[in-house]
Amino acid sequence: MRRTIRLIAFALAALFITAACTPEELALYLDSTTETRQVLSADELHRLRMCESTDNYRAISRSGLYRGAYQFDQPTWDDVAGRFFPWLDGIDPIDAAPWWQDAMTRALWSERGKQPWPICGHRV
Repeated sequence: MRRTIRLIAFALAALFITAACTPEELALYLDSTTETRQVLSADELHRLRMCESTDNYRAISRSGLYRGAYQFDQPTWDDVAGRFFPWLDGIDPIDAAPWWQDAMTRALWSERGKQPWPICGHRV
C-alpha cells in the first residue's frame, strides 16, 4: 500500500513537472480530483484514449462534434464540468490540458461507467 502511494505521488509529480504547473495549479488538481482519481488507472485511461483518439489530446472527429482525447461533445463536457470542475465549463475539450481531460473522463466514468464510450469503453 505504501509503495503504491509513493508510485502515485511520483507519477503525479512527474506529470506536473513536465507540464510546468505552478504549485497553485498542482494544489487545485490534487484537491479537485481526490474523489475520482482512482476511478480509472493510467493504463485504462491510455487504452480508452488510444481507441478514441489514438492518444491525441487535440483530436477532433470528422463531424467536429467530438473533441479531445476522449471525444467529449460540448454539452457532456459542460455538464460534467458543472458538477466537478466548474472552471472548465464552456472550455473546448481540446483546449483543456491533458490532465484535465483525464480528470473529466474519470469523473464521467465515476457516474456512468463505460456507457458514454459505447465501443471503446469495452476495451478498458
